[in-house]
Amino acid sequence: MNISRNKNEQDQLNKIIISYNTKSLKEALFEANYIRSKIPNLTNSPQFHNIIGLINFRLNDLKQAIFDFQTAIKINPNFHAAHYNLGLVYFNTKDLKKSYDYLIKALNIKKDYKLARNKIIELLSFYKPDNKSENQILDLNKKIFNIPCKIDFTKKISDSHMIDYLKNCKKIVSKNLADLSYNKVQIFRKKSIFLNCERHKSIFFKYNTIPQYCFRCFKVVVETKNFLDLLKVSLIFDKIEFFNNFNRKNMIDKRTNKDVFKSIIYCTSLEQVFDVEKKTNKIFETLLNNFTIESKRGCHEYAIKYPEYKKIYKKESELMSYPKEWLNNEKKFDSENNKEGINHQIFVHDTQKGISLHEFLIINNWFKDQKISI
Repeated sequence: MNISRNKNEQDQLNKIIISYNTKSLKEALFEANYIRSKIPNLTNSPQFHNIIGLINFRLNDLKQAIFDFQTAIKINPNFHAAHYNLGLVYFNTKDLKKSYDYLIKALNIKKDYKLARNKIIELLSFYKPDNKSENQILDLNKKIFNIPCKIDFTKKISDSHMIDYLKNCKKIVSKNLADLSYNKVQIFRKKSIFLNCERHKSIFFKYNTIPQYCFRCFKVVVETKNFLDLLKVSLIFDKIEFFNNFNRKNMIDKRTNKDVFKSIIYCTSLEQVFDVEKKTNKIFETLLNNFTIESKRGCHEYAIKYPEYKKIYKKESELMSYPKEWLNNEKKFDSENNKEGINHQIFVHDTQKGISLHEFLIINNWFKDQKISI
């Protein structure tokens, strides 16, 4: 009898998980609550509260998501996934200390929990724990931050100085970290501006229409001729004060048959993007030999579907404007994926200055991708 009941409960949990992965978030939440009303014993399952928490998290109801994950932990204090998910929720609030504490707890419960390890490494690029929080990852992160960068940022940066600095980083990391694999391949330094790209991309891929917000998203794109210069730009974005005013990203763009070494500075107006392009060009002329720089609008995927969208002109009236009929798609998407009365914006933290373990492991991934040893 118990075996049959447990199987039925597991089947219902699987139904909720499938609904979470395939339906709108509101539909998934409705189905989960309906199943709970039919099978009250599910309230004793930490897995049930965990999946409900994930749904509420994605619905931006962070307060309810925190309650759900905490309920799962009360039922099973060693449920590592709920500790991890609480760490993710608090990562999107002002309270990075709680995020760090829950992620550490998840990793302490499950020593080989790679997701938790990786999120802690990412978190430490935003947050500096107090001295009572010593652990191997934090200790290594401090060592990377403290490696002296002897590069002169007032003249052309030499390849040898760049390599020497990264070799010093690699030496310390290899000595202290058994597994150098990492789940990030782009360095994204943030400046307290919530871009909400996940929402915007979801709308585009569902309806083939560009969200209104993205018509105010401009970017300065810098392409370098070789991989070493991409590394230099990643350091320039950290060390030169001007760039700390913006969200900025370094990446190896692999969407064509040839790798493109690309760095992006995100802007919020036409006036700003041209000003940033001019100032960036002047800075880079001092520090790099070969690069191209261009102002664009929005994401690459949008421009493929709507070539006029990406075109930049000095006069705003000449830009492609937002078709008003597209607003209905946004309203429909938001009604399906947000709770009424919940208008929570994710809190974005500034990336700390300096190269962290997070940035180094991404750079190490680049070296492996380019089949270059360091």
